[in-house]
Amino acid sequence: MLNRKLKKQLKLWQKNELITDVQAGKILEFMKERQKENFFRLLKWLMILGTIWFAFGLIVTIISVLELDILHKLVEKIAIVFAHIWQFIYSFILLPIHNYIIHPICVVIEKIFGENRYYFYFGTLSLILAMVFMFADSKLKPNKQIDSLNLTDEQKNVLKTNWVLSVLFCLFLTSTFSLYNMCLLPFGDMISDNKMIPLWNILGAITFISMAYKWQKNIYLVFGIYFVALSVGMFAGYDFACYWLSVSRPLIQIFMGVILLLVAYISQLKTEIKENKDENAQTYVQEKFAGTYNWTGLLLLFTALWITSFWGFDLNMHFAEGSAFEIWVANILFIAASVGAMFYGSKTEQNIFFNYGLTFLIIETYTICGRMASYLPEGLATLMFGGLLIITAKYLKKVYLKKKISKDSRACSTNKK
Repeated sequence: MLNRKLKKQLKLWQKNELITDVQAGKILEFMKERQKENFFRLLKWLMILGTIWFAFGLIVTIISVLELDILHKLVEKIAIVFAHIWQFIYSFILLPIHNYIIHPICVVIEKIFGENRYYFYFGTLSLILAMVFMFADSKLKPNKQIDSLNLTDEQKNVLKTNWVLSVLFCLFLTSTFSLYNMCLLPFGDMISDNKMIPLWNILGAITFISMAYKWQKNIYLVFGIYFVALSVGMFAGYDFACYWLSVSRPLIQIFMGVILLLVAYISQLKTEIKENKDENAQTYVQEKFAGTYNWTGLLLLFTALWITSFWGFDLNMHFAEGSAFEIWVANILFIAASVGAMFYGSKTEQNIFFNYGLTFLIIETYTICGRMASYLPEGLATLMFGGLLIITAKYLKKVYLKKKISKDSRACSTNKK
């Protein structure tokens, strides 16, 4: 499919005398391997998803095995065989270590964390495992011949990255920060009106984002932004759509989404400046980071706007609907953001903006028609909203043609002179 599109593009260039037949053949041959984007995405996502499922499957399997009666009997047999050896080890090695080292430490931990101390224990275990996987990843070096292959930087990165170890490291380090953050909660309170600063979530965001820029790994940036979302209360809702969309502080999330989009815009500007100064500049990582900021920023922004279109801007953990004025403002803002994203995406040729805008505009059409139907006849409300979208599209088309015809006319006049 991509090869056919490239051939059509090359024929268009040949028709306009931009390249020769020989040049077209060389370009086609050069791009043969570089066009295999989906194959390398397949490799990457198979490794990532496979590692995640393997890790959770291993945990569940271990738990299941420990619950089997046959395992209990096996342990009893082994205990009988090694009873005397175990008695010596326990009495003269393990017991002193427990009494003089482990127990005093556990007493201190219990005084600090109380009933939440188990979060601390499992968090520490996760941290140790994360360090093990990080050490193993640092020792495994990629094949040096990969750099000499006729592949894009993204394809080379897929082949050089050890996805299994990287994903396992991220999962266990994420578990560490999440469990440590649970230590800050009042025991037994999953939902609390008490204000709490999620210090460990904030530290997790700083840690992952710092590692992303230090080691130039986009996967670390994704986990860093995940902790940013946790820090602003994205995953703190427990009711209705707010739970499934994980939006509990929509205003803060909208603000954070806008910040991420601004960071993406600045990153893209820096990349363009770098490329203009040096044509051979390696900008793949910066472009990847900018793309990550874009899709995460859009996700936070639009999910928050979607929730505000139902309940307003302040949920107060009660999910009561806001005033009519507030709801209409939220819906108008939602429509403006969707159309704006589509317009910006079409103007800058960034599909991610257009796709997000179109997806949530379709979702919003259902919501807004339901709102209008409560005030107007259902058919009339639908006609009005459909007509508004058509008028908007025709207006944009008229503006585009006017600019394009004017630009071509000026170019023709310049050529005649």
